[in-house]
Amino acid sequence: MDGTAAEDDRLLSRSEIAELAGVRRPAVTNWERRHADYPKPVRSGEVELFGLRAMLGWLDSRPIPTRGRVSGEAEGITYADRVRRNLAALAGTRQEAVAVGHVAADRRQAFTEGRRTDDLARLVGPLGDAVRGDGSMLDYIVLLMSLVFLRSNAGFRWEALQRGVRARSEAIAAAALLRDIGEAADEALRLQGVTPGVRDALLRLEPRRLGDLHEAINGTESLGIDEFRDLVDLFGFHANPRSDQFFTPRPVARLMRDAALTEGSAVRYVYDPYVRAGEMLDVAAERLCPTSPLVLRGQSPHPGTLRLAAMNLALHEAAVELAAGSGAPWNDLERQRGRGADLILTNPPFAAAGVERGLRDGAALSYGRPASGGVAFAWLRYVLLSLRDGGRASVVMPVSAGASTDHRERDIRRKAVEDGAVECIVALPPQLFSRAQVSVCLWFLHRPPVAREDILFVDARGLGDKAMRGPRVLSDEHVAAVVQTVQQWRGRHGFHPGRQGAGHVAVAVPRDVIREAGYSLQPADYIDRWMSVAAAPDDAMSEAVATGRLLAKTLTRAAATDSIADEMAFRPQLPAAAFSYDGLPHGWQRVSLADVVDVAAGPSYSRLPADTRSMAGDVRVVMPKHLRAGRIAHGEMQKVTEDLAKPLARFRLMAGDILCVRSGAQMPPALVEEQEAGWLFGTNLMRLRILDTFQTRLLDPGYLMAYLSLPETLGWLREHAQGTAVPSLSVRVLGQLPLPLPPFAHQQRLGAALGAMDAQITAHREIVLAATRRRAVLAAHLMTGVLIPE
Repeated sequence: MDGTAAEDDRLLSRSEIAELAGVRRPAVTNWERRHADYPKPVRSGEVELFGLRAMLGWLDSRPIPTRGRVSGEAEGITYADRVRRNLAALAGTRQEAVAVGHVAADRRQAFTEGRRTDDLARLVGPLGDAVRGDGSMLDYIVLLMSLVFLRSNAGFRWEALQRGVRARSEAIAAAALLRDIGEAADEALRLQGVTPGVRDALLRLEPRRLGDLHEAINGTESLGIDEFRDLVDLFGFHANPRSDQFFTPRPVARLMRDAALTEGSAVRYVYDPYVRAGEMLDVAAERLCPTSPLVLRGQSPHPGTLRLAAMNLALHEAAVELAAGSGAPWNDLERQRGRGADLILTNPPFAAAGVERGLRDGAALSYGRPASGGVAFAWLRYVLLSLRDGGRASVVMPVSAGASTDHRERDIRRKAVEDGAVECIVALPPQLFSRAQVSVCLWFLHRPPVAREDILFVDARGLGDKAMRGPRVLSDEHVAAVVQTVQQWRGRHGFHPGRQGAGHVAVAVPRDVIREAGYSLQPADYIDRWMSVAAAPDDAMSEAVATGRLLAKTLTRAAATDSIADEMAFRPQLPAAAFSYDGLPHGWQRVSLADVVDVAAGPSYSRLPADTRSMAGDVRVVMPKHLRAGRIAHGEMQKVTEDLAKPLARFRLMAGDILCVRSGAQMPPALVEEQEAGWLFGTNLMRLRILDTFQTRLLDPGYLMAYLSLPETLGWLREHAQGTAVPSLSVRVLGQLPLPLPPFAHQQRLGAALGAMDAQITAHREIVLAATRRRAVLAAHLMTGVLIPE
C-alpha cells in the first residue's frame, strides 16, 4: 500500500500540500496562479481546501527538476510520487497523527481569520487597560506584538511558553509570566542579531488580574501579519515620535514600492538604510516574497524600533539581515551593506539632529559633497551609491531639496539629472505623516545603462482624504492611479501629459528644459505650466459649462431650503414655575434610550468579512466613513451578493433608522432614508430603531436624530466609551443614554425645524464646494489662454 487508497480523498490546505510535496509554501501559490488546469479548491466556510485525489492527478504530470531532487530520487520522479511516498511514511505512525493535527490546526486557523478584527479591537479596548494597569500603552502594544511574533516564529520557545501559561496560577505573580514572554522574545530577537529589550518593557506593565493577562495571551491566537501591521500603526500613533523616528504610512510605502518596480523586475536584495519599524521592507516582502527568494536588509540607530522591525519582518518567508547603524551610513563605507541592492526604499531623517553630518575624506565619492547640514542630500548620494547597475530606489525627500540654491546641492542634482539617475519626482499631499506637518516629495532613482531624455513630474498634492481627526490618508485608488501614471510613462505607452484620472497632474519634462531651470527638481516649477491639463478649447468649454450647471443647481436647492428655514417661528416657553425639579417642562419625561429604541450592533467580522464585499455586489454595506452631515453618503460603497445578505436579515436597514459609530472617534449619527432601506450596516456601527408601543408613537426619528447630534450628547458618548486605544461603545452602555422626551407633536415640530436647518447648512456647503470647483476649473483654463473672458 502506498498510503493513497482510492477512497482516500482527504482535503488538504495549501501548507499541507507544500509539506507533502517537499516545496516551500509560495511554490504552491505559484503553481495555482500560473497553471489554468490546477485543481479548484472547495470552500468550507472561510477555508479553501484541495482534494488529495485531484492533487495527485495534477502532480503526476509535474517532474521534479534536477536541482529539486533529494538523495535517492531518480530522474523522472514526479511531485505526486514524492507525495505518495511521504504519505506512506506517515501512515500508521505518530508522524501521521501529528500531520493530521497540523491539518486541523490549519483549518482552525483559517476559520479564525474572520475573528481577527474583533479580537484586535477587544485586545486594545478595556482588556488592554486591565492588563497594562498603570503601565504604558506602548509597552502593552509591545506585549501584543511579541505574542504574535512568538506564535509565528519562536518554535519550541512558544511551546515552552504555552506550558508555562497553563501552569501559572493566581499564587504566582503575573510579572513572572511577563518575564517569561519578554525573555523568549528577546532570545528570538538576539538570534536575529537585534539587541534585546522586550523583557524590560513588559515588566513595566501592571496587570490587575492574572486572568486578564491569560485572556490577552489567548486573544492573540487569531492574529496574523495584517493585525501586526495594525499594531505597528497603533504604536506609531501613541509614541508621538520625533521626525527621525516616526513611521511611514503604509499607503505611501506601497506607492513607493509599486512605482519603483517594473513588470518582471528581478529583485533579490531589498535595502532600507533607515529602517524605522520595517514598513518599507514589509511592503516589499508583501509583494515579492510569494514570487521569488528575497533578502531584506536594513539598519537603524534606534534599538527600540529596530526590535519592532525584526518582529515585523520575521512574519515573512524571507531572509532578514538587520543591524544597528550610526544614522550616517556614508561614514562607514567598509560596511555598506546596501551596496549592490536591486531595490532601495527609504524614508531617511531630514533634520540634522541626532545624525552625524560630517563626511570623512574617503566618503566623498561621486555626486560630490553636500552642504554642511545637507543631510537629505547625504542620504540621496548614499542611496545612489548603494544601488547595483540597473537597480531602482524610492526616497522620501523634503520639498525644499528640489530647488535649494546651495551650489553644492545644485551640483548633486545636476550630476544626478545628467546621469539619468532621477527618473521621477512625485509631490505628495501635506499632513500624511502622523503629528507631522512636513511636505515631502518622492524621488524615484535609477542606475540605467542609458539615460532617458526626460524626467516625469507628478503633482499629487490634491489627493488623499482628510479624516476628522488624524493625518490625511491616501486611498488605494489614489495610490493605484499615481502608480499607473508612472508605469505608463516608464513603459512609453498610454501616458498623456496633464491631468490624470484621479485628479493629479503629470508632465514629462525634457532634460534641456531642466538645465534651463537651473536643475530644479521642484514639480511646481514645471507642472504649473500645465495646470489647464493641456485641454482642447472645446473640452475646456464643456468642463466650464458643466461646473456652471452644477453651481446653478446647488443655488436652487439652497434657495428652497432657505425659504423653509425662514418660515420657522418660535415663542417663549411658559414661566419658570412650569419646569419640574430636573429642569424639564411639565409634560416632558426623561427615559433611557433603551426604553424607546432597539439598539443593535453590526455583524461580527466573521459574518461580514472584507473579502465578501466588492463594488459589484447587490446589497450596499454602510460603513462609518459613509456617515456624513447627518446622512449616508453614497459614494464608494462596497456591496455583497443577495445570497450573502440573506442570513444577515436582522442587519438590514429601514427608513427612519439611525446609525451611530461603535468604536473610535464619535461623530454625529446619520438618519436612514427611504432609498437606503434594505441596505446592510457594517461591523463598526450600531443601529437605533424606534420601538412601537401598542401602536402609539412615543418618539419621532427627526427629534432623536437632533438630540443625538447635540455636542453634549456626543460628549456623553465619548465619556462612556470604554478603552483607551480604541474607545468603544457597547449596546448596554448606549442604551443607558438619558433622553428627554417631550410630547410627540412637540417632537415632530422640533425635529422638523432642526432638520430644515440641517438641510440649509448642507445646501450652503454644497454651494461652497461647487463654487470652489468652478473657480479652479476656470482659473486653470483662463490663466493658460485656453479660454478667454469676454
